[in-house]
Amino acid sequence: MLHLASRVLEASPLLPFLFVWLQRNTIPRQFKLVQYYVLAEAFFYVLTTISRPVFRNDAYVTHISTVVAVWLLAHTYRRLLASTRLKRSIAAGIGVFLAIAFVDAAILSEGFTYLNSYSQAFGSAFLIALALLHILQISRTSLYLENQAEFFLSITTLIYFAYTIVTYVTTNLIYHSNYDVPTRIQLDRIISAPDALLYAVHMGLLAWMFSFFPLSVDPLRALPHWLHYSRWHPRPYRLLGQNLLRQHWATTTVS
Repeated sequence: MLHLASRVLEASPLLPFLFVWLQRNTIPRQFKLVQYYVLAEAFFYVLTTISRPVFRNDAYVTHISTVVAVWLLAHTYRRLLASTRLKRSIAAGIGVFLAIAFVDAAILSEGFTYLNSYSQAFGSAFLIALALLHILQISRTSLYLENQAEFFLSITTLIYFAYTIVTYVTTNLIYHSNYDVPTRIQLDRIISAPDALLYAVHMGLLAWMFSFFPLSVDPLRALPHWLHYSRWHPRPYRLLGQNLLRQHWATTTVS
């Protein structure tokens, strides 16, 4: 049951994906990389779903998704933070992270055999620091943080990435321990369950953030064409063989 719930919660990127699709032309430049982050997470969800039964290993997806997530979100904070010194520090931090991610994938994880606990831990700590700095910046300029989309971005970053450090480090310790295989799998599921829940909260808050932006299309036209009610014709109601709807329009025109 716990494993099934985790698998269902992994589909949570599809919710903000819907918001991104409906608002794709109105999202400000500062949040464009967050838009790409949501699209990438939705793609990685599909790729993970395929990789598990086909390759029996989805560790490579985790390595790639970590790099994409940290790179996109870190560059988003580089756009949002005002300090030039911080912008330069973020660029340097991204370079260090990419180096750690490469070493982790090629050597420490034995070529995508294990999860990327080292790069994930560094990347999560890096994003947490940027989120805290960003909240400190906007708290100095505004009293109504709940009305700002960027505030929800930093809150959801803190909520999710604070736990991923625990998840990946603990999982790495479990699979390098002397436990038997069934015990490792069971411990992995127990540790990953809160991660899946917080990931769903993370994606839900991102969907809430995108709701601050206007739709790219008219709300009545947001549905696919085959769901438009305007293409349907109202059913005629007849009384004694006469079309009541037609009689109504004729009476309205004459009057």
